[in-house]
Amino acid sequence: MRATIAVLLLLACALTAAAQVNGHVQVIDGKPILTVWGTHAERGYAAGYLRGAEGKEMFDDYIVGYCCGGSALTYYFMRLHYTSNYEVDAKYQAEVNGVIQGMSDAGLSLYNSTLMRDINATDMLVANAIVDLSTLAAAAPFACSSMSSWGASTITDPFLDGHLVMTRLLDWSKHPTLTDNPLLTVHFPSEADEQPWISIGYAGLFGALSAISESGVSAYLNMGNNESSTGGPPYHPILLTVRNGIEEADYDGSGQHAPADVAAAISDRARNIDTIVHVTMDEGSSSRPIVIESNNEAGVAVRDASDNTAVPGDHLVATNHFRALYPPVYCYRYDGIVDSLAVSTDMSCERSWEVMAGAAGTFGSNIQCIQYVESEGLLLWSMDTYSQPAYTEPPTELSVWDLFGCQMGVEDAAGKPVLRQNSPNPFNPRTKIAFGLQAPSECRLAVYDVSGRLVATLLDELRGPGTHRAEWDGKTDGGREVGTGVYLYRLETDGGTLERKMLLLK
Repeated sequence: MRATIAVLLLLACALTAAAQVNGHVQVIDGKPILTVWGTHAERGYAAGYLRGAEGKEMFDDYIVGYCCGGSALTYYFMRLHYTSNYEVDAKYQAEVNGVIQGMSDAGLSLYNSTLMRDINATDMLVANAIVDLSTLAAAAPFACSSMSSWGASTITDPFLDGHLVMTRLLDWSKHPTLTDNPLLTVHFPSEADEQPWISIGYAGLFGALSAISESGVSAYLNMGNNESSTGGPPYHPILLTVRNGIEEADYDGSGQHAPADVAAAISDRARNIDTIVHVTMDEGSSSRPIVIESNNEAGVAVRDASDNTAVPGDHLVATNHFRALYPPVYCYRYDGIVDSLAVSTDMSCERSWEVMAGAAGTFGSNIQCIQYVESEGLLLWSMDTYSQPAYTEPPTELSVWDLFGCQMGVEDAAGKPVLRQNSPNPFNPRTKIAFGLQAPSECRLAVYDVSGRLVATLLDELRGPGTHRAEWDGKTDGGREVGTGVYLYRLETDGGTLERKMLLLK
């Protein structure tokens, strides 16, 4: 099922602000998709200019109106705690300054009637720390769950063929402002140490609640069940901490982007909240998704399928209960998923959705359901309605490869090609490569070894405008399997030549 795309481009004719707006919006099945590019400040400006009205509504009605019970006193108590105990990276300060400037240049009123003043950059940073600050406000606790499946548990499904599927339920207290303001944001950073990534969340929140990097790493934030905190400030908002691990191309300096980057980002920063983050990367039967548990009292613990507390087969499950940082306690959702898997460990995309909905679905608080299949670039995304949970609603089907191929920056406008990172990466034995063209062109896509010798020609033909894909099976043109190592793939078009690296692991 391919979603019908109704495109709403907010581009040059509508952009009368003095600053350049590096962004555009399209609407798919009623869900807005914001694409931004450039520096953090430029991306923040575009978000504020193009979706600032929705972000302001989130701040007014959800942060102040709901989380703080409409009380200016409660909000200022929460804000004072933030300004006294939290620090954020300079890049995020620049980004939120851009958000406020973009909102102002778009002609939006920044006035909040409860606070009786215009909101500013600090207020937007407080909003992006709402997960951390929720215990100080009137907001109900957050609850989420997720399950990843791969290898022997997905090998019998023709579509997955041993590859990984992740299904995630986002469970917060239902609120009409959340229902009305979902937002998927595609980032194309210009910073040399960052990579394109996707955020699936809400207007006004620019951290990583549910996120996917161009390298194929995905991360999903859950809250923990132990509120002990003995570590002191300065704290770092968890949504921005996870974003560091997803957005930075190689956070831990290992030479590749992997789930360990998210774990390293979480280990590097103090937090005043208990968190459980489920992180995946598809490597077929060699996949090793992880769950990162953390708080300031006990630090950070990472568990995987080898420490999976009663989950059978190649599955990893996370709810809101620690299982490595502290001794496991009873969780009916976790046990319900285990019971479903005990019937059969075999998994398909459809069954993954059904298991999560049936065993872990909470009718009154499920506000998003997300499924990601990296090997196919498939992203399913459903939202709640005022009366129904998200997992009961038909999901919108999106192509992650298309989302990463839709940048409309200066280079693309000039007609230059775009070559995306292969997925999965590392891989064994197959990987897919996507590229985008702005105009018809003769295209040659080929794989080379690090010495520059030709290994395989994937295509050599005329292609039209749009996103295109090719697959490499780890073999030479003569059909010989190649060994573990770094390989280069090169795209030659009328608009120039682009090259990237990929890693085959056997």
